[in-house]
Amino acid sequence: MKQLAFLFLCFASFVSAAKTDLPLGKWIDSAERILRAQTSASVLKMNINKAEYQRDFTLLVLTDDRDEAQKVMVRMLGPALWRGNMTLKVDERISFFEPRNKRTTVMSSSMLASSWMGSHFSNDDLMRETDLAQHYAYSAQKAWDKDTRNYHLVELTPLPSAPVVWGKVLYTLYIEEGRVYPEQVTYFRRKDDPQPERTLTYSDIKNMDGMKVPTMMEMRVTDKPDEYTRMHYQKIKFNTDLAASKFSEQAFL
Repeated sequence: MKQLAFLFLCFASFVSAAKTDLPLGKWIDSAERILRAQTSASVLKMNINKAEYQRDFTLLVLTDDRDEAQKVMVRMLGPALWRGNMTLKVDERISFFEPRNKRTTVMSSSMLASSWMGSHFSNDDLMRETDLAQHYAYSAQKAWDKDTRNYHLVELTPLPSAPVVWGKVLYTLYIEEGRVYPEQVTYFRRKDDPQPERTLTYSDIKNMDGMKVPTMMEMRVTDKPDEYTRMHYQKIKFNTDLAASKFSEQAFL
């Protein structure tokens, strides 16, 4: 009987492990890269709605993930007051350029959590300094099917030495036609917090440059439910051969 009970416990442990033996890291990485691919060039509208002000920006965003030195460039196309302002990330170096006084500022790590241009998105969000697939451990929480989609809720907790802001992240993604899509990302300042600090949702799936992608991202903060920042993608080109000069500070001039 003892041997039989031991075998049952082993089998139960195997089944439990098998249930969580999912490619969660790969799914999250795929979901995070759905609007980037190997390279991307996007034009998008950013709408900021706060009690103090409303702002609308038009942005050009270039990304290059073809090597380990990840590159991101955000150039403001409008309105005229902000035209030409740029934020550039090459590997771990992030810099800002202000054309009015032709000044370049290198961002310190303490500024990563700061708001980008007064929006509900942080510098970290736009520059992708935090990598959820690398800086967090994953735990499958729930799975369900709806229509043609296979949904998964994943809990992310930071690795011990990870330089991250959030103590817990709940990531809702779904798989449809073999592709992984993000749907909602909920951020908690501390792991045991009862309420999240903010929530990012993805929606408005459209065909862009031959790929189905979410074209709307909306960030809301919990303690200000009437406020939000939306980023609406107008155009995207994937996997173009972007020159390295596009991601140099020489491009500021």
